[in-house]
Amino acid sequence: MADDLTYTCPNCYRHETKQLLDRKTHLLQTTELLESKTSSLEELTAERHKRLKEKRLLLELLQGVVKDIDSIAEMEVILKKECEDLKSAVEQERALEYEPLHEQVNILRSAKGMTKIPHLQQDIDNELAKRLQERREEWQNGTPSSSSASVSAPTSSSRPASRKTTSSTATQRARTKKRRKD
Repeated sequence: MADDLTYTCPNCYRHETKQLLDRKTHLLQTTELLESKTSSLEELTAERHKRLKEKRLLLELLQGVVKDIDSIAEMEVILKKECEDLKSAVEQERALEYEPLHEQVNILRSAKGMTKIPHLQQDIDNELAKRLQERREEWQNGTPSSSSASVSAPTSSSRPASRKTTSSTATQRARTKKRRKD
């Protein structure tokens, strides 16, 4: 049958050859495009795997940060409770023990012609003023203060003087003086 085509149609041979060459060119172009797209697909797949790995690492980092935040929040709650307990204990000791004893000692000292013992609040105010002056000087000199350079959790034996405590104590002291006048 192929012999019949060759002998019967001389132009068919040329036409068939042209079709063959066209098909061959088309297949070569298509194969080249396929290789290019396959290469691009492999690159995209590799990039996706790389990004997924980064995502996993970032999620692990984020989970670590979330755990750290949770731990810090728990520590804040504990320290806040400790601070409240210490503040309450200080206020109670000051009101029930220190103030009456201070007043009694100063009355006895006055009766004997001695100078009165300064109030605890004066010592607290002096210490606070000293700390503020040191911080101001360190800030002006551009050196970090020792208290801001390292943050540590307060222990039960150390109690930082806060402005709120100072003002509430000053109010309490004013009330005591008012009662003495009455």
